Amino acid sequence: MKKVVVSAIVLVMLLVVLVAAPWGIGRLAEQRVNSGLDQLVETAPYLTIVERKFARGWFTSEQEVTFEVFGPWLRAMNPKTVMDTMEKAPPEASSAEPPVATPPDESAAAGSPDAVASEAAPKEAAPAAAVNPMKFTVRNHILHGPVLWSTGLGVARVDSTLVIPESIRAELIKVFGERPPLQVSTRVRFFGGGTTTFSGDARDLKVEGQDHSVSYDAFKFKVGYSAHLDDIDAEGEWPRVEVKDPNKRESFLLKGLKVSGDSHRVRGDLYDGDFKLLIDQTHFVGSDQEVTEVADLHYIVDTTIDDDFMDVELKFGAGAVKSKALEQLGLSLKEVHYDFTVRRLHLETLEKMMAAIKAAYAKPVATAADVDSAMMQPMKEFGLELLKHDPQFLIDRLGGSTPDGDAYLKGIIKLKGVTEQDVAVGAMGLVGKLDADITFEMAQKLAEKIPNGATAVGGAIDQGYAKREGDKIVSRFEFKNGKLKINGKEQGIPALGPPKVGFESEPGSTPQPE
Repeated sequence: MKKVVVSAIVLVMLLVVLVAAPWGIGRLAEQRVNSGLDQLVETAPYLTIVERKFARGWFTSEQEVTFEVFGPWLRAMNPKTVMDTMEKAPPEASSAEPPVATPPDESAAAGSPDAVASEAAPKEAAPAAAVNPMKFTVRNHILHGPVLWSTGLGVARVDSTLVIPESIRAELIKVFGERPPLQVSTRVRFFGGGTTTFSGDARDLKVEGQDHSVSYDAFKFKVGYSAHLDDIDAEGEWPRVEVKDPNKRESFLLKGLKVSGDSHRVRGDLYDGDFKLLIDQTHFVGSDQEVTEVADLHYIVDTTIDDDFMDVELKFGAGAVKSKALEQLGLSLKEVHYDFTVRRLHLETLEKMMAAIKAAYAKPVATAADVDSAMMQPMKEFGLELLKHDPQFLIDRLGGSTPDGDAYLKGIIKLKGVTEQDVAVGAMGLVGKLDADITFEMAQKLAEKIPNGATAVGGAIDQGYAKREGDKIVSRFEFKNGKLKINGKEQGIPALGPPKVGFESEPGSTPQPE
């Protein structure tokens, strides 16, 4: 008997969870979804929600949200608004003398064809057409928790689709079928935050009436975020994308695209973290059948916080690069690097600048001048403050590596002790606060491979702009206190004057004519 009672209690509880709970959780899901939309608009203030519709259900709910992109700004910038503003502006005062009236031409009798033509009003230009801000609508199908089937457990699962006109949808179905090319699904977690997944099925597409085709493997990208977006992580991959045009005999292949990132909010809208975008290989065949291959493409951003300052490291580059143009030069690129770091960005000032930029989107704007002011004001207000904290720009590596040696530009550029007076003067006011030390090194063998490279290097050495150090060609540029030195030899600078007379150059260098 006890077993029967226990089983009945368990069954009732299960029914409550599976039947009653979704109705109550549905109300919580509505609140969470709307809160997430509010956070989205706050994070991306150029988006505005102009309409929300919500239809509640027991196990599922439906929501439609219409967004507007850059609404107030586009209205202020569209040609019609600009023309209306110009027409309403008062005429500028002029010091010129009023025009002298000319006597009427007696030959033009009243009522004559010439007189009628002269009295006719000039044709007005066609009015400027208004530009409507871009709007789009997203439909959310919300499955209430706690059981989200294959997605797991949570408050809700939200499947989002873009609402498009039926005529366009019919054309897309012809190409992609009933299943949309991009599926967006969000799992809303119990304790805040969620995970949004962007995915798509593998496709082999051919456009009707055309020979070129597009095919790609299934892809999936996930973005996870905590409550209030304090922590954000991302990961995903797209194994293959291929485009072919048999008529032109062109093709493009991308393999192994991967994305990953992890960020933590430090203060305001500033995050400490990293982001990586990696591509294993790209392969392009042109109509001339020339092949260009690039391996190991990468784009990496690493942001770190040190006391009151932020450093941002940016790396963009690739591994081996192959092309006919390089082959004709006898060159083989093993690596290419564009690596830079910005140091000593004052954290408090950056936070204020980011907040001011976000607030600028919410400012009422009526004219193009208002938009320009809203965009530039945060830069003017906080740009100087950033310069006052002695920021540094590092060239970590700019160049490439070959079997014949490397060629890289490295160095550091500093601004020290910038004041408001320096900025008021303009670019020349900042020159005196500039402190730069940059070195360029190239392997001698590599220089000889470049057309006229040996001749150019020889001329640079003769003039003191370069020197040999072992098997390398080296040029060092130093700028400090308004003076430029190349390999230790002071140089004249246009608008800043010639070098000081009596400067002693390094031993072995050729003196530069004064």
